[in-house]
Amino acid sequence: MNLGERLKELRREHKLTQRQLADKIGVDFTYLSKIENDRLEHTPSIKTLQDLARVLEVDELELMELADKVPTSLQSIVSSREALRFFRKASQTIHTAEGWKDLNDYLDRKNQNKAKNS
Repeated sequence: MNLGERLKELRREHKLTQRQLADKIGVDFTYLSKIENDRLEHTPSIKTLQDLARVLEVDELELMELADKVPTSLQSIVSSREALRFFRKASQTIHTAEGWKDLNDYLDRKNQNKAKNS
């Protein structure tokens, strides 16, 4: 499924017309039509994808992946459902630099123990 097909599917699930969705994200409906029909010369901006994701209640990374806007270094994370789940849970739980350090230390210890037991 490409970005346009997915947007059309989500828009219809939310019972929105192209005009209604376009108004909610602040773009012209003809622009949205071009996205849905894969007639854009370039992919939508990350901000537009984030706005669409917010209104359509879908993960912005899903739309970014379909638009080929995910940085190469994050591709393996975005393509793994479990990796995304982990990072979402971590970002909802950890709110400080110290918290991220603690998580990294925990993972380091876990890897060290695994290496010792191998």
